[in-house]
Parts: sequence; structure tokens; C-alpha cells
Amino acid sequence: MQNNIYISKNYLQSILYEMKEFVEQDLIFMNPKGEIIASTDPSRLGSFHYGGKKVAKTEKDLIIHSDTEYKGAKKGINMPVRLNDTIIGVIGITGDSEEVKKYVKIIRRLTEILVKEGYTKDLENNEIEKDRMIMDTLIFNESKLEENHIIKYENLFSIKNHIPRIVIVATIAGHENKRLLNKEKVFRLFRSLLKTEKTIISLSGNNIIMIVERAKKDQIKYMIDHIRSVVKQKTNLHLKFGIGNLQKELSNLRESYIKASDALKWSFLVTKKEVAYYDEMDLEILLNNIPSNYIYEYTNKILKGLTQSESNEYGKILELYEKHNGSIKRISEELFIHKNTLQYKINKLYKMTGYDMRKLRDFTVLRTAFILRKFS
Repeated sequence: MQNNIYISKNYLQSILYEMKEFVEQDLIFMNPKGEIIASTDPSRLGSFHYGGKKVAKTEKDLIIHSDTEYKGAKKGINMPVRLNDTIIGVIGITGDSEEVKKYVKIIRRLTEILVKEGYTKDLENNEIEKDRMIMDTLIFNESKLEENHIIKYENLFSIKNHIPRIVIVATIAGHENKRLLNKEKVFRLFRSLLKTEKTIISLSGNNIIMIVERAKKDQIKYMIDHIRSVVKQKTNLHLKFGIGNLQKELSNLRESYIKASDALKWSFLVTKKEVAYYDEMDLEILLNNIPSNYIYEYTNKILKGLTQSESNEYGKILELYEKHNGSIKRISEELFIHKNTLQYKINKLYKMTGYDMRKLRDFTVLRTAFILRKFS
């Protein structure tokens, strides 16, 4: 292909087989040098077609009347294929010219449409692969990046150091299967809406990760509101976002990623907010990083007598107790129960655990235990 335009040979091969079903004739695709790089007749692959070379040079159709007229050619019609006004190859249809000329216009047009579609897809896939490499290097590499490596990556990825960037981690809300089935579709939407030279987007597991350049909080909010709206409209899916902290060094972007992941995790397990900012977390930072063995020991000590159903019920009551500053009236209204019923439940929890949520210290112990249980 000319001008560094590359189309997958496998893709070209699939185009020819698809069109053969329509024209019921063998087809070949040649590069501008006349080499047959795709063919519905496997025996012709890799051979040289002098007629094809002439077509690429003159940029005109060529009718070949016999199998001996041009070396490596068979009778038929050969046409230049253009992409962005550039001759990228030649397509040939084999057969008597009077029989196959009725297909010339449709074959040429269909080929150019499909080639453009394949080229665009290849370009997109190359961009996706480049972004994935950047993420692997800057986000998922646990080793500290040295200064000499940073310089190499600046040149390799055309990405400058010492520029404020922030990492955002997004995922589909709901069941794991919902994320698994829809992540690719949502990822493509993210790229179509947000991808620029200043935004790097990659898919990791069920999460979509973005490195955003020079992003202020109001800009992030606008960007997230926009993508949430479009995704909801096109897929009827809801998203959750974790926002890391601002970093000026490429070598520190992994830290922003870890904090964005922590914020997203906290959102899923505790707050249920759709957008969680690490910079707005305080006590959560400590709770989010307690080793699992300590979590188990603490929650088992405080809540060991509670069933899962009771744990869910009292966890909600504790959450509302904090939300409404201990107002029995407002808590009971939100739970649609009588105030006396709520008081009965609070007393029952005291009997089961030995902690009375109406006392500040006991409330802190219980609330912490119920939060940590979600991490176990």
C-alpha cells in the first residue's frame, strides 16, 4: 500500500469472498506493485500481475481480453481502488469482459467502502493498542519509573512530562455479568466521545481507565455528566466513577490510579454515589486500607451474633442514624416504620452486641464495623 496506508490481508480476503457470492466470479486484490495479496483463487496468491501494476500507474480501468495478454493475468477487468484520493491497490474480477462489466461500478464502490471501513477500524485498533501500552507502562507497572525511562516514553508515546493529569476509573453499575456483557460497547462509546491527544483511554478487566490532561473539577464533572447521559441514552446502563488526585509527573500517575480505584471501591461498597472523588475522602482513606485479617477480627468481635439479614437491616439503620444526626422521627419515616418499632430495634441491637448506637463511642464502633463488613 502507498503512503503507509495498511489494510489487513485477512480483511481484504474476507471482502473478496463476500463479493464473490454476489458476482459468482473469482476476484483478486493487488497492491500498487502488482503483487496479488488477496484472492478467491488461492493458487494466485503471491504471484505478480503486470496488468495490475499498469492500472495502479495509469489510475485507469484495464480490460484484459485473454489469459496471455499480460503476464500473471487472466481475462477480466481490473480497477484502481482509492482511499482518501490515493490509489492503494487494484481489484480484478475474472471472466469475459462483456459478462463482468455489469459489475464494475458496484464492485469498485463496494470495495472502496469496505476498505475504508477496514482502514478506519485498523487505525482505531492501533490507537487502542497504543493507549493500552501507555497504561501498562505508566499505570500498571509497579516498579518506580526512572528519569531516563521517562524521557524514552515521552518520545515513544509523544506524551510530555510535567503536565498536570488525573486518572479516572469508570465501570458499569450493577451485576458483574452486566459489566462483562456491555464493557466493550461502553468502552467504544467512551473513545468516540472523549478520545483526544490529551485523553488516554483503555479497558482493563471490567473497568475503563482514563488519563485526563489539565482537568479541573468542573471540567471533570461536565465530562462525566456528558458520558453518563450518552451511555444511559444509548445503552440504558448506569456508570460509576472514581476520581484520583492530580499528578504532574508521569512517574506518579500510578498513585492517582490507585486512589481512583479506592474511590470507586468505596462508592460501590459504602456510599453508593455514582461519582466518588478521592480528594473528598477522609476517614474512608484509613478504612479502605485496613488489612483483611484485621477487618475480619474486628467485625467478628463486634457483629458475631448477627445473621446476614440482621446485618443488612442494622447497617441501614446505622447509615440513616448518621445521615439524620440521630433523629428517630426522620429515620423511622424513611424506613416506613413506627418510632417505637425503631426504638425496639435499637434496643435489640444493644442486647445482641453490647453496643448502644445512641452513645457516641458505641455508634462509632458499630458504624465502623458495619462499613468494614462490606469489605470482607
